Amino acid sequence: MTRRFGAAALAAAMLALVVPSARALDVELDSDASFQVYEVRAPGTTTFLARRRFTSNLGLRLVQPLGEPEPDGRRVRLSASVRLRLYHDFGEDCLVGGELCVRAYDREMTGGWQPLTSPSLIDVPMLWVAVDGLPFGIGARVGRQLEVDPIGFVRLDGVSARIAPWSWISAEAYAGLMVRGTSLVGTPAFEPQGSMRVDRSDVDATVAPWTDPGVDTWVVGARVRGGPGEWLQLGAGVRHAWEEDGTVLSRLSLSATSQPIPLLRMETIGVLDLLDTTVIDALGAIELREGIWSARASVERHVPRFDPGTIWAWFRTAPIDEARLGGSVRLSDDLELGGALRGRHAELGEPWGEDYDAGVEAWARARIERIDAGLSGFAWSGSLGPVAGVSIDAQRRLIPEIALGLHVSVWHFDDPLRQDLYGTVVSESIDAIFDLTEQASILVELQHAASRVVGNRFRLIAWLRVETWR
Repeated sequence: MTRRFGAAALAAAMLALVVPSARALDVELDSDASFQVYEVRAPGTTTFLARRRFTSNLGLRLVQPLGEPEPDGRRVRLSASVRLRLYHDFGEDCLVGGELCVRAYDREMTGGWQPLTSPSLIDVPMLWVAVDGLPFGIGARVGRQLEVDPIGFVRLDGVSARIAPWSWISAEAYAGLMVRGTSLVGTPAFEPQGSMRVDRSDVDATVAPWTDPGVDTWVVGARVRGGPGEWLQLGAGVRHAWEEDGTVLSRLSLSATSQPIPLLRMETIGVLDLLDTTVIDALGAIELREGIWSARASVERHVPRFDPGTIWAWFRTAPIDEARLGGSVRLSDDLELGGALRGRHAELGEPWGEDYDAGVEAWARARIERIDAGLSGFAWSGSLGPVAGVSIDAQRRLIPEIALGLHVSVWHFDDPLRQDLYGTVVSESIDAIFDLTEQASILVELQHAASRVVGNRFRLIAWLRVETWR
């Protein structure tokens, strides 16, 4: 029944894409396609990877007004949106001599098959139909959709609704079947971390005993936000997900923002895990902004969480606290400077104790003789070892239809926990952007990177973007 629910939600959205033709119908179409060619050969090994990757995205959005506008400007609208992604990866993973190659996606090769790999993938990240502009700010949506709030991202096949009876308050709710990697034309992008679920319908379960079959996960949630004005806005949200074996997650979020004067803005967010009453995410920030300068101070805390039905949930996690103090100043229309100080603290527990790290960041953006240039750098040191990097990028438009870009970066790292991981990484790339029309462009980029650990790496990317509307 549950799998039929997800399929039914997608089917309903597909049928709704057939919007009756009308002169007021707005149509927006966008598409992009990229082709990558890359190779990797690591020093000290005989492995050589030569891969090709093709990715294409297609999006369509339709908006149909229904009836005439109300006196207050409100107008009922029916809208539908679909996005399709095609991914195909091919090439060879062989020994340098070519006498042995591994096809990780070939289920017939039980010794080399990797369950999480797939040479081809069709994904439908979005497929929904919605109505809005109803009285009291009521709107509803059905189909595959992405919900985003302080608790995090979740993609679901289901329904959502919104109401905003007054300008100072709004409420939303959603319910449906969580999209997993084993869902119909779905991916595991936003499913709980820790589980490795694959479709094993045509494979012996003993081939990959560390994986799990697909499972139906239901998710419901709601959030409310409002306040008397910009000087105070409050928000709260809740999300609960469960399976046949039990609860997957249950979390509560609270947030508040305040801008009492144009110069000052304050923000705080907290997420509570209701399963063990632990604050797993928290943010506090103060920002000052006046004319050509701005400054921001923030403190964050994050406690990792995994799918409670997997073994990863039984291991001790390391809460991480970070603090940042930074700002920027625009010295002229052609020059802007910025920098920040950052600190990090991790609670590893016994017998490892605690980690402390600190770093500095700086950056500059300038326009010199029709060249848009940027320079940035950072340096960190502490328990995780020294790491530093500098990057330079520049772009110039030769003619209105063609622009050239250059990117160079140098990183130095030294891992104190693994003695063989140290060295300097140098990478560079050059790209060309061709604007065919106002709605279409082509980008071609050649990249190279080299280091002591992984040797030379090359990649060529060709990308086509098309966007049109009427």
